[in-house]
Amino acid sequence: MSGLTLRSARPGRLGRLVLLGAAAAAVMLLGACGSTPAGTGGNGAGGSSATVQLNPPSGRVSLTPTWATTAACPSGYQGSGILRIIQPNGQTFSLSPATNDVTTPFHGTMLAPIGIIQNVANVPNGGTAELVVICFSGDSLTGTLQREMHTYITFSANGFNYTTSATPPAGFTPAPAES
Repeated sequence: MSGLTLRSARPGRLGRLVLLGAAAAAVMLLGACGSTPAGTGGNGAGGSSATVQLNPPSGRVSLTPTWATTAACPSGYQGSGILRIIQPNGQTFSLSPATNDVTTPFHGTMLAPIGIIQNVANVPNGGTAELVVICFSGDSLTGTLQREMHTYITFSANGFNYTTSATPPAGFTPAPAES
């Protein structure tokens, strides 16, 4: 033989990252089965100054932040709540599991790292998307819904970092609400 050896077919670092990314995207897409048009129910922030905040509020897109609201869901919509992202086409998909205890400020963990969320939501590098808490009148995301608390996430031009803000950046155009 010429001294060549055969390598095992084990996945390398890149292969593991691709598999991890595919698995996270699958979890988020399953959450999208319960997606809704962004304009469904409610009047945006409900006229309140309540927001949703990510922790950490900025950092690398490889992070999977936690999130917390600054207020409870409003009366009539205190059955459950969920954090969603509004895609450029106006549809939303879930970024967290549902929370059934929304009579006081509440919190949760996102289902995937920010970079995967950016990719699945089809937000370009340098772009901004709206994150919204949607409150439901019934448990487990049932009944009528209302969009309540918002934050805006902006991705760096190189796609490595994100920042959040309670107010949209100058020039941000919200996604059109689907009917």
